[in-house]
Amino acid sequence: MLPGDESLRTPLVDALGVDDPRARAAALYVLRALRLGDAVLFGGTLDDADIEVRIETVRALLSVDAVDVLARAAADPSREVRVAVAKGLGTVDGGLPTLKGLIQDGDVLVRAAALEALAGAGCPPPLDSAAAAALDDPAWQVRRGAAAALGAADPVLALPALLAAVRDPHADVRKAVVLALLPHGGGPGPVREALAAAADDTDADVRAYARRALEPAAG
Repeated sequence: MLPGDESLRTPLVDALGVDDPRARAAALYVLRALRLGDAVLFGGTLDDADIEVRIETVRALLSVDAVDVLARAAADPSREVRVAVAKGLGTVDGGLPTLKGLIQDGDVLVRAAALEALAGAGCPPPLDSAAAAALDDPAWQVRRGAAAALGAADPVLALPALLAAVRDPHADVRKAVVLALLPHGGGPGPVREALAAAADDTDADVRAYARRALEPAAG
C-alpha cells in the first residue's frame, strides 16, 4: 500500500547500511516488492555478512533477472544462499549455465535444488543427461530432484531413466518418479505398466498418484 517513489526509496536504500541485519533484509524486501531497486543496487548487498540478508539479496536479484550477478551468488560460502540461487534460476532466462555448475555443487541440498529448478527450465540437453546420471546419486534428495527435472526433459532420454528408478528405495524419490511419468502413461506400454506396479507401492502417496493416473482407463 506504500507509494513506490523516490521519497520512499531513499530511506530504504539508507537502511541497507544500518547495523541491524533484520532491518537490512526488510529494506531489501520492500525495495524488491515495490520495484525500487535494480541489479546494481541489489548487487551491492551480495557480500553482506548476514546470511538472511544475502538470501533476500538473491530474491531481489531474481526479481530483476540479474543473471550475471546471481552467478556470483552461486559461489556463496553459505549452503542456504546457494540453495536460494538454485531454486530461483529455473524461473529466469539465461540461468542454465549457473545451474549447470550448481548441479555439481559439493552440497547435497544445493545439487537437489538445482536439479529441481531444471524442471522449470525445461531440462534441455546436455543437462538432461546430467539429471539422468543423478538418479544414481547416493543422496535421495538429489535423486528426487533428478526425477523432477526429467519430468520436463525429452521423453526419449527421460523415460528409460525414470522407469529404471521407479523402484528406488526412498519413497520421496519414487513419488517424484511417478509424478514425472504421469503425463506419459495415457496408453498401453512400459510407462503404464510401471504406474500399475506403483499403485501397489508401500507408500500411500506413491499409490495415490499412480492410481490417479490409472483411473481414466479404468473408467
